[in-house]
Order: sequence, then C-alpha cells, then structure tokens
Amino acid sequence: MLGYPFIFMKGEIAVRKTLVLCALACGGLEGLEFGEMGNTSFGMGGAGVALENSAWGLYYNPALLDMDECSKAKLGYSFGIGVREKNILPLVSSALQGSSLDDLTQLAEQLPPQALQSLVQGGTLSIDAAQSPTAQTIVNAGNALKDFLKLNGLHVDSQNGIVVQISPKLKNHKGGIGTFSIGVFASLFAGASAVTNPRYHQLIAPLGHGFYAGAQINKDSLTLSQSNQSAFLNSSLLSPYANNAARVQALGIGAVPFAYAKGFDLKKAGRIAFGVTFKYLYTLSYGLGFSGAGQAFIANAENLLSNFSFSTQDMVRQSHFGLDLGGAYRIKGFMVGLVGKYLNAPKIRYAHLPNMRIDPQVRLGLGYRWKWLNLAMDFDLTSNQTMMLDKRSQMIGGGVMFNWKWFALKLGAMGNVAKEGLHQGVILTGGIRLFKVIDFSVQSGLQTVALGGSGAQGILGSLASMKLPNYLAFRVGGVGSGSLKPPYNLHSRLSDRQLFVGGHS
Repeated sequence: MLGYPFIFMKGEIAVRKTLVLCALACGGLEGLEFGEMGNTSFGMGGAGVALENSAWGLYYNPALLDMDECSKAKLGYSFGIGVREKNILPLVSSALQGSSLDDLTQLAEQLPPQALQSLVQGGTLSIDAAQSPTAQTIVNAGNALKDFLKLNGLHVDSQNGIVVQISPKLKNHKGGIGTFSIGVFASLFAGASAVTNPRYHQLIAPLGHGFYAGAQINKDSLTLSQSNQSAFLNSSLLSPYANNAARVQALGIGAVPFAYAKGFDLKKAGRIAFGVTFKYLYTLSYGLGFSGAGQAFIANAENLLSNFSFSTQDMVRQSHFGLDLGGAYRIKGFMVGLVGKYLNAPKIRYAHLPNMRIDPQVRLGLGYRWKWLNLAMDFDLTSNQTMMLDKRSQMIGGGVMFNWKWFALKLGAMGNVAKEGLHQGVILTGGIRLFKVIDFSVQSGLQTVALGGSGAQGILGSLASMKLPNYLAFRVGGVGSGSLKPPYNLHSRLSDRQLFVGGHS
C-alpha cells in the first residue's frame, strides 16, 4: 500500500527539481525596459524625463540638455547592478534544504497503514506541516512549487556610463547654438523565467494500473487524493496537452550616444526645447530555450541541462544604431517632458532563438523646481517587454529632492502597473549627497522573500529567519559641472556620485 503515495510524491519531487533547474537556467529576453542612469533620478522614483539640471539628459530626454537657464559643461559617471525576483528563491532554497527522497521515505514509514489504505480506496491522505520537521519541509516545498507555477521571474541588470555635456557660446550668436552631449554606456541584461499553461496547474500524476493521484497544497498542509484520467488530461501539469516554454537569454550592449538639443526662450510664455540622440550600439547576444507538453517538457529540460556546454561561438555579435527624440517645455518652474527611445526598433539576432526587437519606449515626465526643492514624476506610456517570458513593464514613479549647497536628500516611490508584470508592489527609493562628493541611492521593494526556510539544515538553517526584498538596487556615481564662457572652462565640482545594484526599468 505504500507504493502509490510514495511513487506520486517521488514524481512530484522530480517535477519540482526539474523546474528548479529551469528557473535557474531558463529565462526570456523579449525586449528592454526604459532603464535608469544617474543617482538623482534613481533616488526620486526613477523620474528623469522632466528633471531640470540633470547631467543625464542624454539618457532620459535629450531635450533637457538645453533647458538650463545657465548653459554649463557637465561631466557625469554612473555604475551599478540590480536584482529582482519572484517565487524563484523559495523554490531553490526548498530544493537545497533536504526535501529529498530520503525525507519522503521517512515520512511514508511514519504514516499509519489505514491512512494509505484510505487513499487507495478513494479517500484522502493529509500531511500536516506541524507533525514533524520532515513534513514541514515537504509542505514548504509544495507551496514554493505552487507559487512558482503561478508566477516566476528573475532579472539581473547592470547599467554603467560616462557622459559629457557642452554648451558652446559664440559672441556673434545670441542665445547660443544649442547643447551637445556624448557618452559611453556599457550595460548587461539577463533574465530567468519559465512559463506554464495556466489551465494546467494541477499536480496530478498517473501511477500505473489506471490509478491517478493528485495533490492539494495549502499553506500548512498537503493533501493527497485519488484522481482520474480526465482530470489528468484536462488540468495536470504533466498532461500531454500542457504546452510549456522556457528560455535563457542575455544581452550585452555597448553604446556611444551623441545628442543635440536646442532651446527657445519664449519670454513670459516660458522655454521650449527639442533634442535628438543617435547611438551606435554593439551587442553580444546569447540564448537557449526549450518547450514541450507534459513529460516532453521535462525530458527536454533534462536533456538540455545534461548536455549543456557554453561556447563563445553561440554568442552573436552585431552593430546597430538607435534613435531617440525628446521635447520639453517649462513655465514658472513647472516642466513637462516627452521622449521616445529606440524609435527605429533595432533587431537583435540569436544563434538558437528567434530574433527580437528593442521596441520603442515612450515616457511622459512632469517636474517642478523652486529654489532648493525639486519634484518629478514619470509615466511609461508604452507597456515595454522585459527580459522575462510574457512579462512586461509599465513604470510609474516620482519623488522629491531637497537640494542644498552641501547636502541633498532624495525620496520617492515607483511601481510596475503592467498587468503582465511581476507584481512586486510599491518600491521605495531614496538617497543622500554629502559635501558635494558622495552620493548614494537605494531602491527596495516592500515584499520580502525568505533566504532559508523552516526546517532548513546547515547554512540555510542558520539563515532561515533572514528575509530580503525581492527588488533591491543601489547606485553610486558622480557629476561635475561648470559654467561655459569664453575661454571655455570645464572645471568640475563633484556633486552627484552614484553605484547601482539592481534596478528598474
């Protein structure tokens, strides 16, 4: 009588372990999000399209380059890395904390014979997490798998850059000839996710001789019950009709953007500016993927993982160009900005996957400046594809900066309102600048994820109570600026240092 539930749980663990490996090795990069550069916008909820006096107009909105009342030369640098995840770390940690076949055997030996007999005769068999550490480990693993099947994703990015901005002044040309900016950007994007058919999320397995068993997973228990062939075919994760897909993709981009903007003084009606950015792009793309229905999906995953061998020949190298257009209007301290990035939608090739395009991104920004106070807010008008399969990004964020001579404080919040997003809730942002030298900013989600888990042993057991935000980002860098009057003076005053670990788009 022990065979039926034991075989079912063995099959469940095999599925779970395979999906853990898929989560680590499989992701999708369908496009790019808007991204971030510079500490000021980073600490203010990612808002930068209508932010005055920023050195990063080259990135956010080229029209901002010529919106300053006093034309200046600016130099900025920014480095960073960002991480966000959803329902992957709990599954990985549960796989590493001892939920093995030995645990299942031990638990099965503890079950009374009448309970097993009841399951075979059409009853149920419940495993309560409170009955033993082994039971708790198995229930935790079941819940991690359940959450993973509903929604999962892992995203890592690093965006780094240096920008120089110059506004030449000519004696015989009143109002100047506009502002020029050039930069060098180096970015890396990688994602991980697996997509299952939402109709086939039940854990039902055939155990031979026409017997089917399914698992109902709750927060504190796992219940096994007898099922049937119809339920297996129409709703099981292992059904031959359950088409699933997974990919692993990464994209490195080296960019040299060049921008020009010209502003026009409308006197009492304010000031308006327009800008354009051309960027040379050199990309390195790498990706693998697999799909299948039911057991074929698992077999394809195991085959890929067992035969995986990284080769630089699988990396595709290409040259492209990108086009951004922006506009900005300011009156009495209020500003509105609009930008379209990658309007030419450059196409990226992969050796083993279909081609992808970096789709155009359109963002609206609002801002206000009064002496030492800056307010800004950005809205994505397009729902942007991300590096994860079937996941999109449409960010809304904003914040406030109190900017004094030797000290600045930035606070903000942002979130992804796309229906197909990772649903990570509100993300808080902030940063400080001290003595015009050190500027440090951070972004952190309010949702947390456990690093270890109850019942974990060894290192994971000692870290079981530790929880980390599932969205975490840091940044440090610097910006220098100086007035440009003949003879041109490019002396810098460091005021905006920035390192970014994690990130939004």
